[in-house]
Amino acid sequence: MLTPMRRGWAQAQRLLADPLAPTVVLSLILVLSLYARVLHLGQPCTSPCKQRDVHTLIFDENYYVNAARVIDHIEPPAGAPYHGAPKGEDPNGEHPQLAKLVIAAGIKVFGDNARGWRIGSVLFGLIGMVALFAMVRSAGGGAWLAVGAVGVMSLDNLLLVHGRIATLDIYAVSMMLVAMALYLRGWWLGAGMALGVAGCMKEEALLLVVVVALLEALRFTRRRWARRRDRHDDGDGDGVVLPQAQIGRGWRTMGLFFASGAVSLLGLLWLLDVLVPGYDPINHVTYAGSPFTHLFHMYHYAQLLQAKPHEVGITSSPWQWLLNEHAIDYAKVAVNSVANGHLVASHATVYFRGVINPFIIFMAIPALFAAVAAAWRKGDGVAALGACWCLGTFVPFALESLLSGRISYIYYMVVVLPGVYLVTARLFSPKRMPLSATLGWTVALMYGFLHLYPLRTLR
Repeated sequence: MLTPMRRGWAQAQRLLADPLAPTVVLSLILVLSLYARVLHLGQPCTSPCKQRDVHTLIFDENYYVNAARVIDHIEPPAGAPYHGAPKGEDPNGEHPQLAKLVIAAGIKVFGDNARGWRIGSVLFGLIGMVALFAMVRSAGGGAWLAVGAVGVMSLDNLLLVHGRIATLDIYAVSMMLVAMALYLRGWWLGAGMALGVAGCMKEEALLLVVVVALLEALRFTRRRWARRRDRHDDGDGDGVVLPQAQIGRGWRTMGLFFASGAVSLLGLLWLLDVLVPGYDPINHVTYAGSPFTHLFHMYHYAQLLQAKPHEVGITSSPWQWLLNEHAIDYAKVAVNSVANGHLVASHATVYFRGVINPFIIFMAIPALFAAVAAAWRKGDGVAALGACWCLGTFVPFALESLLSGRISYIYYMVVVLPGVYLVTARLFSPKRMPLSATLGWTVALMYGFLHLYPLRTLR
C-alpha cells in the first residue's frame, strides 16, 4: 500500500503530465508576477499618497517621467530635468521617443501619478514573459522548459524592479523577445517590424542584430561540420546530411530580417521625429525629420559618457556585473530607531535596488558553457539560442567598455538576462539535473527574490 507521500507524488505526476498543465502554470506565474508588480505601485511616497508631488521618482524616472510630462504639455516642477523645455517635444533626445510616448499615454489615461507613469512598464514586463515563453517554444524547447525560463525571469529582482518603474529598458527587452520569437518562426517581416519598434524604445535593443548573426553563424558552421562528418561516416554515426538549400535558408531569412528591421527603424523614427520631435536641451537643437541626424546624436551622446579611472559611484564594468557588484540604490525609505539622541537601528521599509538575483547570475557562466557544448555537440536549438543571446548582448558591452572606455551600469544587464534565464533554466531542467537539485535551486531562487523584494514591510 502506497504511503500518503507516494500517493501525493503520483497524483502530482499525473497532473503535470496533462497537456494543459504548462499553460496553467504559466498563467499562474503571470498572475503572481502581475500582483508583485502592481502591489503598492505608488511607493515610495509621502502619506497621504494622492498628489503627484508626494510620489518619489525612482532613479532614471526623474528623466523619463519629466520628458513624458513635456510631451503631454505638462510643466515639470521647478528644478526638475527639462523644466522649461518646449512643450509637445521630447527633451530626452538622447534616446528614441517611443517608450516615453507610452509613459505619456499612461499619464493621459491615469493622470500624472505613479500609476500613470508605471503602468506601461508593468504591461510590457508581462509581454516580455509571454514572449520569452514563445521564443523558447519557437527554438524547439518543450513547454515545461519554456515555463521554467519564464519562472526564472519572474524571480529576478532586476527585471521585477524595471517592470514596475518608468524606465525604458523593460520596453526594449520585451520587444527584442517578441522580435526573436517571430524570427525563429520564420516570420521575417513581423520580426523586422518588431525589431524596429524595439530600437525606437531604446537603442540597446539593436543588439538583437548581433544575437541573430551569431545564431546563424553557429547554425551554418555546425551544419557544414555535420555534412563533412557524415560524408566520412562509417555508418555508425547519428548525423543527418542536410541539403544545401536548407543550409542557406537561414542566411536569406536573416538578410530579409535585417532589411525589414532597418526600414522599420528608420521609418518609425522619422515618423516619431515628425509627430514628437526629439529635442536637445543643451544645444537647443530639434530633430524633426531626419532619422539619420537623430541617430547620430544618440551615438555621439553615448560616446561622451566616458568612465573615469578609479571613480567611486554606481558605474561598473561588464565583468563586475557577473559578480553582482556595484548594485545601485534606486530608492530607499527607512525607519530609524533613536535612543538618547543616537541612531541605534535603521530598518528599510522600501528599498529598490538595481541588482540581480544572486542565485541566477552566479550560475550564468557554468550554464553558458553547458549550453555552448550542447549547441555544438547535439545541435540543441534552445542551447544555441541561449548561448548566442548571452554572448551577443554581453560581449559588445564588454568590448565597448574596454576599447572606448564607455561608462556602464549593472542595469544594462536587463537586455542580457533573457539569455541567462534560458541557459540556467535549461541547466536545471529535471531532464539534466536530479529532481532534488532542481527543487533546491527553485527554493534558492524564491529566497533570493523575497530577500530583494523592494517592499520590505511585506516580508
